[in-house]
Amino acid sequence: MADVMNFKCPSCGAPLTFQAGTQEMTCEYCTASFTLDDVRAAEAAEARSAEASDMTWVDSQPEMITDENGKMTGFSCPSCGAEIVADEGTGATECPYCGNQAIVPQAFEGVYKPDCMIPFKIDRKGAENALQDFYKGKALLPDDFSKGNRVKKIQGVYVPFWLMSCHAEGKMTFDAEKVKRWNDRKYDYVKRDHYLLNREGGMDFTRIPSDGSKQMDDATMDSLEPFDYKDFVPYEKAYFSGYLANRYDVEAEEVLPHVRERIEKSVSESLYGTTSGFESVETKSQSITTSDSKTEYAMLPVWMLSTKYEDKVYTFAMNGQTGKMVGELPIDKGKCVKYFAISSIIALVVILALMALLTQGITGMMFVISLLVSLLIGYIVLSVLKGGMKNIALQTAAGHYVSEGSFNLSVSHDSFLYSKTEKREREQNNS
Repeated sequence: MADVMNFKCPSCGAPLTFQAGTQEMTCEYCTASFTLDDVRAAEAAEARSAEASDMTWVDSQPEMITDENGKMTGFSCPSCGAEIVADEGTGATECPYCGNQAIVPQAFEGVYKPDCMIPFKIDRKGAENALQDFYKGKALLPDDFSKGNRVKKIQGVYVPFWLMSCHAEGKMTFDAEKVKRWNDRKYDYVKRDHYLLNREGGMDFTRIPSDGSKQMDDATMDSLEPFDYKDFVPYEKAYFSGYLANRYDVEAEEVLPHVRERIEKSVSESLYGTTSGFESVETKSQSITTSDSKTEYAMLPVWMLSTKYEDKVYTFAMNGQTGKMVGELPIDKGKCVKYFAISSIIALVVILALMALLTQGITGMMFVISLLVSLLIGYIVLSVLKGGMKNIALQTAAGHYVSEGSFNLSVSHDSFLYSKTEKREREQNNS
């Protein structure tokens, strides 16, 4: 039978929660605050004697709620006795009736015990303000979305992440060419020197993150990067008080393909970056291997926020440490037409003005070409504005996690293959 724990205020008995702003345990009713050292001391004292401390660490053993197959479906709240819906992966949750914070420490024991974690640095109010700032500067956002918009739901969540470290070695070959151009009175010449380039090198990657929760969208979690690893602390269940937390339900092996893709992209980009001095370079072959692999399990802070607009729920995520906000905003179709038309008209006026200065007159064909170009410019402007309404995307590289100074280029060899010269007769001016 699993234990359910919560922290009780020694002054009034109300639940204590971890506050991101002060990094202390605070009572929301009498405003008393306690440091984590106080909490740890109370836990140790409670283990020795139930009366050894003024602060009480409540360690109850309620009846677990299971289905006909014996699988956990919830447990009773240690404060009010109400049923809290949960599964075997739930580590920290909140009673929907009395608001009591319930922690199931057994959910993070054994292989599920995190190696490290980053506590929340930004509180609930900071997350709400960050969402309002996220709306600013979005030209296509409907006016009534941001005006008076209220957050429908906000929840701090400790998300399980796998952190992958390794050494990577890459071998790549490239087809490259140098080009020389010249002319005489009769011909234009182009000489192309073809080369085969060989590059080998390696680098160290430290703690590439990949979320280990099926409930979280991978692209959204990728978009919250980077976290500042300087704030890592040893796992401490007290940090869960006031937040949700689930243990991982995606094994480390399942995230390896995505991590490896990011590693390969970064290694190939680094080796490609050593091929300067050529007019064109194309990858011919590549082989990338990893060694000295290390996997760590961490809990990282994420604020999940949602708001409703025209019967549709929009969900956003914020890095609970750095404040980076990601999500997708609604687009006003009327504003799309407006900005497309304005940018196209301005472009058309500018193009026609330039043509009038450079030519003696504007023909019908020139006007049609100018119109098509201006419409293309309008489309590009609209695409840029639409791109600013969504900042969620899977990460394809891991350059941020390359250990400083670890890149080592061990082989850099350029082999000349052959030359080919082309000549084209110049157009003769008979005037």
